[in-house]
Amino acid sequence: MLSVEDAQFYEHIGINLRGLFRALVENVQSGEVEQGGSTITQQLVKKALLSDERVLNRKTKEAALAIRLEGQVTKDEILELYLNTVYFGNGAYGVQAAAETYWGKPVADLTLVDSALLASLISNPVGNDPILHPKKAKSERKLALDRMADNGVITSAQAAEFDAMPLPVGRCTGVVAGFRPTDCGGITQPPEESYFVQEVRQQLLADTRLGATYEERYAQVFGGGLKIYTTLDPIAQNAAQDAHDNTFPANVRAEADSKGITTAMVSVESATGAVRALVGGPGFADYKYDIATHEPGRQTGSTFKTFVLLTALEQGVLPDDTVGGGGSWPNPGSTPNPYVITGGGGTLNGVTASSSNGAFVRLGQTVGLENVMYTAQRLGVSSQFDPRAKSMPLGVFDVTPLEMASAYSAIPNGGVREPSYFIDRVEDRTGTVLIEHEANPTRGVSWQSACLATQILANNVQYGTGTNAQLNGQPAAGKTGTTESNSNTWFVGFTPQLTTAVWMGIPSEGTKPMGNLGGREQFGGLWPATIWHNYNQAYIDEAKPKRGEWPRCAAPTREPKPASGASDPYGILNGAEPKVEEATTTTTRPSTTTTTRPRSTTSSSSTTSTTQRPRPTTTTTTVSPPGPN
Repeated sequence: MLSVEDAQFYEHIGINLRGLFRALVENVQSGEVEQGGSTITQQLVKKALLSDERVLNRKTKEAALAIRLEGQVTKDEILELYLNTVYFGNGAYGVQAAAETYWGKPVADLTLVDSALLASLISNPVGNDPILHPKKAKSERKLALDRMADNGVITSAQAAEFDAMPLPVGRCTGVVAGFRPTDCGGITQPPEESYFVQEVRQQLLADTRLGATYEERYAQVFGGGLKIYTTLDPIAQNAAQDAHDNTFPANVRAEADSKGITTAMVSVESATGAVRALVGGPGFADYKYDIATHEPGRQTGSTFKTFVLLTALEQGVLPDDTVGGGGSWPNPGSTPNPYVITGGGGTLNGVTASSSNGAFVRLGQTVGLENVMYTAQRLGVSSQFDPRAKSMPLGVFDVTPLEMASAYSAIPNGGVREPSYFIDRVEDRTGTVLIEHEANPTRGVSWQSACLATQILANNVQYGTGTNAQLNGQPAAGKTGTTESNSNTWFVGFTPQLTTAVWMGIPSEGTKPMGNLGGREQFGGLWPATIWHNYNQAYIDEAKPKRGEWPRCAAPTREPKPASGASDPYGILNGAEPKVEEATTTTTRPSTTTTTRPRSTTSSSSTTSTTQRPRPTTTTTTVSPPGPN
């Protein structure tokens, strides 16, 4: 780098008088400012403090500031600042970014021939681009190698040997689909413009730790020199993008595109909340709105039933307890009134596997919809809910895929939720940490409830509506979701490592039905579950995580019974006999006291007083009021 840009860097005081004189002569002869004669220090000053306009007045300021800078910081610090900010083309600012872009490796692994190419790019990053203009790039690299030989960095023989080496033929980073050179190293990054990058950018621009005003933060983010460490997992991101792009067969893809149907997905590491992969929609180049992260989200359909399930488990319901089916519910002040829902009953395990709407509406009335709302909120769902809505268990309120994935992630994490995040750490050009993620675990549900929910949702993948999500090499658990008229379809599920939400619909018209695709009716267990499977299977095959196992839950301490909860403590809504509370008062002849139990009623509460003559014993029997059928 020094051989090409500033061979006397460690000798001058910030300006090179010989270089300036040579540039001045050539500029006078041409009548224009063509030659810069700038040292590395001057180039750094220009990038940080001045414009790129080629005028003599700017050069004077540049020289004065360069001399001042040399008196304040060391040569090594100036060189480091320069290497961290200079542009090498293809979106790569700084030598580390360039090493990743052209070779997929860290800067410490660069060879001399690699460094020669980077040095040759500085003067004209576009014109000397080795991918677009290989002949020009090879010629400029040869000039750099010759200068290195002239300065004794390498021998002439090495220069000739290095000149014969191939140039990079494609980018190693930011490749969403298509060609990636086989000789690239292991480092990959998202493309310059992607949903993940945009989310990181927006979070940084809103973070006051980078400046009190938007202008200050903008200057920090785009001024160069920041090292931003994100949560992106290249293997997971590539697998997610491939699942998004290639799951549909050609005929289904064509039909989906014609209807405006697309998918979005986000995957978080359950133990930490780190977002490992994000596909926000059909493609950032054409559709900037990020469906996966941006409010207000989409109706979640039956994936919301998991919050009802967790609430029931928290209130002591067991997987083999029974839940009644559909019914008619008074719904004053709302439409329709009454609220009528169908769907069979069965065990909690069974109605989850069949995704019975009737059973989960009834279960919501059993445990109390306000409690369901509180469960969702404890797990990080920020949407506005109306607990008066009998249909809440069916996912009629909007939630983003990111919040759904984050909420579900507490289940494989033993009931503890870690908030989702994209940025691990940000350092300035001197290595000072400006931003660093701090874990903030909160308990959403008990360990036992999370364990039982895992069992039930794993059973759903094995035998219920989520069978398309089954994996080889890792256990899987999750829940399908389909909204009315199949305008939104979902699968949200988890492995022992990752929790992932997949959404499918028409983003431009959130409530428009998708209709059939490929002659098949759409539901969450079809394409969303398949995309979820393809993503997770590809990740497992490539990353090869150690096989995890689900925890073993505590054994039940009682026999199964009709489900009961905060709003129905006796389980009457689910078929339990009304509990009889007895109060006996004896005035005379206690040996003749008897108890008369009236028949249960399912229509109203009743109080019965029975006096048996001639014995003066009075027994009062109260039948607890049942709910609607």
